[in-house]
Amino acid sequence: MKRLIAGIFMVTGTTIGGGMVVLPAVMGVYGYFSAILLLTLIWLLNTMIALVFLEANCYLPLKTSFISLSRRFLGSYGSAFCWMITLVFLYTIMCVYITGVTEIISSFMETISISVPSNIISVLAVLSISVVLFRGIRNVSQINQLIVIGMFILLASLTAILIPNIKLSFILDGSNILPYMALPIGFTSFGFLVIIPSLREFLDDNIRQLKIAIIIGSLIPLLLYLLWITVIMGVIPIDGDSGLQGILQESESVKLMSEALHTHSGYPIFAWLVKLFMLFAIMSSYIGISLGLYDFLADGFHTKEQMNDKIKLLALTFMPPLLIALVLPRLYILGLGFAGLVSTILFGLYPVMLTWSARYRHQLKTKYHAPVNRFFLVLIALFAFLIIFIELYSLMLDFFV
Repeated sequence: MKRLIAGIFMVTGTTIGGGMVVLPAVMGVYGYFSAILLLTLIWLLNTMIALVFLEANCYLPLKTSFISLSRRFLGSYGSAFCWMITLVFLYTIMCVYITGVTEIISSFMETISISVPSNIISVLAVLSISVVLFRGIRNVSQINQLIVIGMFILLASLTAILIPNIKLSFILDGSNILPYMALPIGFTSFGFLVIIPSLREFLDDNIRQLKIAIIIGSLIPLLLYLLWITVIMGVIPIDGDSGLQGILQESESVKLMSEALHTHSGYPIFAWLVKLFMLFAIMSSYIGISLGLYDFLADGFHTKEQMNDKIKLLALTFMPPLLIALVLPRLYILGLGFAGLVSTILFGLYPVMLTWSARYRHQLKTKYHAPVNRFFLVLIALFAFLIIFIELYSLMLDFFV
């Protein structure tokens, strides 16, 4: 039972990340009820895709990830494309989290009049996660549980403080049109598929526990997202200098969101609480994504659990995104948007392609079948193509306008 709870926390922690910070701004500008409806639909879609990917993963032994699956079911070209698209996504999202963590810690330092170069903060943040990962998945699970529990406590505290300041007129404001342009970031906000191979090993290939961990572990973030959006939209107006629309258009969105919440709360300590909450939210996902990237590289390079191999894997996991984050420190919103495009290909189309190939082309047997048929697999793929089209359209608008 303890391991199942830890597995649920791993899914929850990996899911809740950068999206927790920017979702109210990204979706809130379209109206409260539209945001709630879209988030619920995205959760249903991502949960089904996760179960589809679990089936695909179960066709192969433990300790196999995207590369082995692609090589087996999609051939050499599929394997090569998987290498490229997975590394692009995971390195991008790692850059985003390094930038977010650095931005929040720098803001902490400013409030106590301590000046620390952002580059040093980024390096220390990476080193701290490297140590956790080096000590193994059990240590990752323990640290992740502490972070998620701390995040729950902070969210409850923030909600209790903000509830008296909620204005119904702010919540009811907005056009309430379907926020289709927010689909990519919304989809990315439930991106936990990368840890399913690691989770399968952690739970000793117990299918029942894996399904529970996936469903409950992703449902908790949905509920927290809905609560967070309700609170944020209730205290911060859509328009205005410190409104959601203005926050969305600025580069330092994390810092501006915390400052806006502090302004509307009236409590001096509130700024610290909200920054700490955002830090915990990003760190929980940062750990999970790091674990997924580490295991992905281990699967791709067929490494063993030896000291030299672990050090090489850690360097490959953390050095590229760290270097990019040091060179391009202002990429939080842009990075999330680009990650939304890439993650839709990786976590939307790839699970369908893998399961379709294993189930219908190779006609293999497995101990777990996702509760979907050909029609729903095609429907999931079409929805993924829709998100890809929207993100490409959005990127073109940003480039030409």
